[in-house]
Amino acid sequence: MIIKSMSRNSKSFHQLLNYLDKEDSNNSFTWNMYADIKNNRELVEEFMQNSKYIDNKRGKIYLYHEVISLENITLSQKEIEKILHDLASKYINARAKHHLVYGNIHTDTNNPHIHLMISSNEIEGSKRIRLSKSEFASIQSHLEIYKNEKYKELETSRIYGKQKDISKAKQSEQELKHKRKKTSKKDYVKESLETIFSNVASKIYLENALKNKGLEIYQRGKTTGVIYEAKKYRLKTLGLEDKYQKYLIQIEKNESRKNKRQEFKKSKSKDNEQSYSR
Repeated sequence: MIIKSMSRNSKSFHQLLNYLDKEDSNNSFTWNMYADIKNNRELVEEFMQNSKYIDNKRGKIYLYHEVISLENITLSQKEIEKILHDLASKYINARAKHHLVYGNIHTDTNNPHIHLMISSNEIEGSKRIRLSKSEFASIQSHLEIYKNEKYKELETSRIYGKQKDISKAKQSEQELKHKRKKTSKKDYVKESLETIFSNVASKIYLENALKNKGLEIYQRGKTTGVIYEAKKYRLKTLGLEDKYQKYLIQIEKNESRKNKRQEFKKSKSKDNEQSYSR
């Protein structure tokens, strides 16, 4: 498996979108977008509108063209598409969870691959998000490990780092070591919150995730904290107050985009009904 990333310092969304759609297929998908997936003009316009939030004093990168390519395989077209979509979802969640993304699968070579167009900034973000070499290498390595473990029908690849020994004996040994290592309640609370704040930003997810971990957020004046087993921990003391506030802001943005998406669909549906009645 090969994972490549190429940056573009111009707003060439339309040109790249046309290239991604060169194959007549139904394998395109979007991430964090409300534009009609079949309407290139609307897709480009959404990318363009989001790029207007970028502070132009900080570089000139507007988008990334990234590719996830599989080795020569003999699986069916349907199986290949399913695998590529799954890998792309895992990749985006780690690399560009809060960015605009449009993707499409190409099978015109011996190495089926998926192309991704990714906004350089997060949704309505003023900063361009650039991964360091080590951060990108880590994402490549983790995706390769995931692919090797889940899809045994594919040839095992070792391009982005040495594979960890995942035999049952090794796993049991690691689990035993983990059990022996004592974790304080405070460490448990902090680690749990860090995991929660690093995942999908939505009210429902936050409520369910906290409940599953036995945690409860409380607010007393300007103090925000969490309750675990009748003991209170301040987020400021845990070093997570800023991260929590950013998480709440991201929830608001996602809710706003969700509402826009619903309004857009209603508007399109209404227009179609009026057009049909004529």
